[in-house]
Amino acid sequence: MNAVANNSGKRKYRNTLEFVESGFRACWKNASDLVLASQKLSEARLHAPSLSLSVLALEELGKLVAIDGLLFARHADHKSAAFAKSGRSHSSKLAFVELLPILLLNLSRVDARHGKEKQFNIAMAIGIKNLETAGNVVMQHLGEKSFLSLDRWKQQGFYVSPVEHLGRFKTPSEAVPEALAKAVEVLTLQAVKDLEFLLKDGNLERYIAQARSVRAALTEEQHRELEQIGKETFVDIFGGDSAGAEEVP
Repeated sequence: MNAVANNSGKRKYRNTLEFVESGFRACWKNASDLVLASQKLSEARLHAPSLSLSVLALEELGKLVAIDGLLFARHADHKSAAFAKSGRSHSSKLAFVELLPILLLNLSRVDARHGKEKQFNIAMAIGIKNLETAGNVVMQHLGEKSFLSLDRWKQQGFYVSPVEHLGRFKTPSEAVPEALAKAVEVLTLQAVKDLEFLLKDGNLERYIAQARSVRAALTEEQHRELEQIGKETFVDIFGGDSAGAEEVP
């Protein structure tokens, strides 16, 4: 994970693009495997461990968002810090899941059909809308405006837990609402389907090639100018101040 040495005035990147691409492929594969395993458990009416595996798949997708931030990250900048945190914190990975639509839109721009084929544009719009709807359903079940408490539900899906006031323990199937498990399964499946749609057929290779071209062309100063624009755009879209944009990979 050595930084890439560049000519004078060029950014010294934290990681090679080969490292970033391998992260994309590994998270993509593991998230798909976890979703498949979750579906198998759901079909067997084992909704509690099914939820736990769905949440693990979401965490892998959140990690993928953090890995995307390494495309242009320097050592010790906020993108590097975000990636490092994603390796230690379940909550961090779940927070990054909310940024998945931004990554999907970025990936869509390297697809040869982007802006040319109406059906592709419609499919993208439907995929993003379905993802948003599924996410909102999960948040309604959680009674919150984020996915962070899914980490707690994931634990309850795996382990027996005490109910002190009743003087007994409850099993995961008792602790985890089946409706929540189904809602998380739907969200995770939609997220993986959207990602699969955009990464296949050479799009990941094109995405990495685009990053390679940007690395070759931009100076450190130009990178910083673009990052400032990105922070300002983040504030315009999500509100708040630019400090919140530091969390965006």
